[in-house]
Amino acid sequence: MDTISYELIIYGLSVGLIGGAMGGTLAGVAGIGGGLIYVPLFYLTMPGNHESLSIHVMASLIAVAITGIFSARAHWRLGHLNRKVFQKLMPGLIIGAAIGLWSTLKIPEAMILLALASLNAWIAWDYGRRQTEKRELPLTSLSAPIGYISGSLGIGGGTMLVPLLRRQVSLREATGTSAACGVVMALSAVLFNLLFEPVWAGMISEQALFLAGALAGIVLMIPGSTGWSARLHARLPELPMQRVLKGVFTLLSMALLLSALLSL
Repeated sequence: MDTISYELIIYGLSVGLIGGAMGGTLAGVAGIGGGLIYVPLFYLTMPGNHESLSIHVMASLIAVAITGIFSARAHWRLGHLNRKVFQKLMPGLIIGAAIGLWSTLKIPEAMILLALASLNAWIAWDYGRRQTEKRELPLTSLSAPIGYISGSLGIGGGTMLVPLLRRQVSLREATGTSAACGVVMALSAVLFNLLFEPVWAGMISEQALFLAGALAGIVLMIPGSTGWSARLHARLPELPMQRVLKGVFTLLSMALLLSALLSL
């Protein structure tokens, strides 16, 4: 039993190291919480048979919160956080994400994967568009739907927040503000669900050893990967950065679409 336990922890650690490097880099450069990496990664690597993606989404949000803490700190130090926008977004994001995470207990696996693929495709398309003017957005009314989608898909919201916020503020402020929003939103969704939905405790206990190793690996990799990528973000011109991000999200969309088709 002890050998199996150590194997699970080491296996989870290796998964976390890979996920932390990839998720942290995207968090620093694109302002996303890493969920677009973590959900597919946990889906492919987490041991056991699962009827839905609920546990993968919950695990992703925990990882998103860890990733976001380091990413938000790096952007805070670089002056990329817009406090006014942050305060407008948070109430709706928290409520929407908590309900969204709970709803994964009812949503089929293929639907979540298709939604993730569609979201990535839209983000890739949006990054290919050049914003010619800044304009005010109804952030309060948009925050709850964004929170719900984020909670139900296990993401930090940056895939939606950054493209929307860059219509109102600079790409750097949109990235930093999105990273901070993702931390509070993901932590709140996880805590509310653990407090008010008993089924989550059993699901997490079944994967405790794997998750302990995976989260440890993420913690080890995140400080370095988010720090250097946030500094890279501060130095690169916006147009080349947008082109790179468009390519990244296009590849993610194609991979998730394939996973959705295979799960049907």
